[in-house]
Amino acid sequence: MLKQFGVIVLLFLFCIMGCASGPQPHKTTAEAEVLPFLLSIPTGQGLTFIGVAGKRSDPKETIRLALEDAARRVAIFHKVSGEYLSETNIGSGTFDYAHDVQTSLNYDEEGSARYVDALQFDADTDTMEIENVLIIRAAYQSALPVPVRYHPVYSGSDTKPDWVDFPPPAIEGYEIGIGYAGRHSSLADTYAAAYQNAIFSIIRNIHITSQAGNFNYQGAGTFDYNSASEDAIYAHGSLVHFYVLDTWIDPQSKAVWTLAVAEKDKI
Repeated sequence: MLKQFGVIVLLFLFCIMGCASGPQPHKTTAEAEVLPFLLSIPTGQGLTFIGVAGKRSDPKETIRLALEDAARRVAIFHKVSGEYLSETNIGSGTFDYAHDVQTSLNYDEEGSARYVDALQFDADTDTMEIENVLIIRAAYQSALPVPVRYHPVYSGSDTKPDWVDFPPPAIEGYEIGIGYAGRHSSLADTYAAAYQNAIFSIIRNIHITSQAGNFNYQGAGTFDYNSASEDAIYAHGSLVHFYVLDTWIDPQSKAVWTLAVAEKDKI
């Protein structure tokens, strides 16, 4: 009887050890897998573009929208122009304060659809879901003109990259931009805002004018914008090879930070 009990115990321990060494449950997207998924440093196999879309009832429709979003980023990679206007007015009253920001982006939006077929994507391995939002990674056969030397350093339990709290890394041959967006109504909108803010971050770095007076500001249509503010900032410029290297989503607040580059010599 004692011998039989010993055999049962050994079998039980063997099963436990076998289960522990076998396939483990897939980590949720709230864990460390988010980190490498959103890291898109160029490799010899091409560039990686992130596409984001809110989930639909039809999974194929969600994937289609995410691929179209990634294709728009490919179009922006080839060329994007932008204008940025910030105006601050402070009056004599305690609460007499107003701050207004207007922006405009121009790229080949209609032509971006042609890049969908040029993207390489595997629905089994290149997708991730966070907060009812689908994020995809799509490969595009192109290259940056200068090799990117970027090695992220992470810290803390939330694996925050160091450029979130410290000055951005210097990457030879490129202008650097960091885009930030606080949580919007959906993670897809937050990601899009951080992405666009990274573009304007570079544009402000390369061509900025601070003055009060008249601006010819081109938004959805061209119009004259009269500024009487003593603190008005206007910037405009065109970028080529605008490319996102890294993205961090705050696991608590769901704010988004984006690290991007644009080629210096072509600006």
